[in-house]
Amino acid sequence: MDLSADWVALLGHLDRNVSSGRLSPDTTTVSELMSSYRVPGVSIAVGHVDGQVWTSSYGVTGGEPSTPVTAGTAFAACSISKHVAAFGALLLVQEGVLDLDTDIAAYLTSWQLLDRAGRQSHVTVRQLLAHTAGLSDTWYRGYPADRVPSLVQVLEGSGPTTTPPIRATLLPGSRFRYSGSHYSVLQQLVADATGTPFEDLMRTLVLQPLAMADSSFDKRFPHQRPQRVARGHHGDGTGVPGGWRVQPETAAAGLWSTPTDLLRLDLEILRAASGDSRLLGRDLATEMWRPQIAGGGYGLGTEIDDRAGYRRFGHTGLNVGYTCFSYVWPDSGTAVAAMTNSEDGWELLNSIRAAADRRYATSVTAAPLDAVTGRYVLRDDYPIDIAVTDGHLTFSAAAQQPVALLADADGRYLHPGLDLEVRFVRSDDQRYVLELRQEGVTQTARSQ
Repeated sequence: MDLSADWVALLGHLDRNVSSGRLSPDTTTVSELMSSYRVPGVSIAVGHVDGQVWTSSYGVTGGEPSTPVTAGTAFAACSISKHVAAFGALLLVQEGVLDLDTDIAAYLTSWQLLDRAGRQSHVTVRQLLAHTAGLSDTWYRGYPADRVPSLVQVLEGSGPTTTPPIRATLLPGSRFRYSGSHYSVLQQLVADATGTPFEDLMRTLVLQPLAMADSSFDKRFPHQRPQRVARGHHGDGTGVPGGWRVQPETAAAGLWSTPTDLLRLDLEILRAASGDSRLLGRDLATEMWRPQIAGGGYGLGTEIDDRAGYRRFGHTGLNVGYTCFSYVWPDSGTAVAAMTNSEDGWELLNSIRAAADRRYATSVTAAPLDAVTGRYVLRDDYPIDIAVTDGHLTFSAAAQQPVALLADADGRYLHPGLDLEVRFVRSDDQRYVLELRQEGVTQTARSQ
């Protein structure tokens, strides 16, 4: 595998309009997309589990004076902070300091979670990590350096805080709701449980053991190395006043890092899932990229795409002035991370990620037809019948007439008249599960 040759070619022929799903017939380059979307700088790193790493950087940091982005330039890692914080929390679980399924009240001493009526709400560490605790819907926009609240003020919604108090607002464990508030509670919880400031704990548990030397959860980090930090920019290309916003909610959105450092984390998780990590055990690593809600796309601090042949896990991020992603394609043993100093960097990042999806796709053997026939249930009032007729799978949902499915690559089947992709996945009990994918959303039906 020659990462350099692969990625020089890929980055010179990127798809346009990936986010819309309607790809342009012509391709483009990183530099052209940067110009189109006014992205001042981008840094990219690609790594393999065998130790190979390739990096490339484009554009400028946006500082005064502005300097070229390099592999050592730190960016706001935005919500990838959650991914790193989750890894640290699972190390505490492994050490017996935390338990995934214990009520968080057993650990919190500085603050307590209440519902909107002022009653104590019972949620678990697992639910915080998986965004299933039902806490307030919050996106953190950061603060000017001279008006930063403490974490407890963020939790209480007091002082200079610009977000409401964190409360339990949905039935815990009943559904997924992505919100930074879950990780603010986690940040306070691990500090209370260990008696150690969160940024110090993450440095000792995660950053130092993984040699993430250009990364920190410390709010002072960018101020201590301003010439080696990319300054944030709004979508119109104007700079964020002061260069960046300060995030007291560090577990949710406050990590500073480089793509190369982020690769180190995701490749370590991949090694751990194979039982080869010196830090995290196999079972906890596997929990990170196991959907915590049936049919969902989120594990423990980890975004998951589990389409056959296109599996990947990791996280994306958006802060004021920055966008980023870091993903692993486990079937190929390869990780890719990219970071920009623009909040309008999504189209560029999606083009890079789409190139990685194509490059690291793997072939999938279709299940034998007679092994997947039978009735599947999407919900109680929605049965789906799969049969074999003249050597073809037929699909009949609820009151619909049977339709012969079209066999596609990688064990997938397509409905001839609808935006519907079907595949069969063997579950832990060796029975097949029917997965329906429509408009990018996967639903699961189980056999009766």
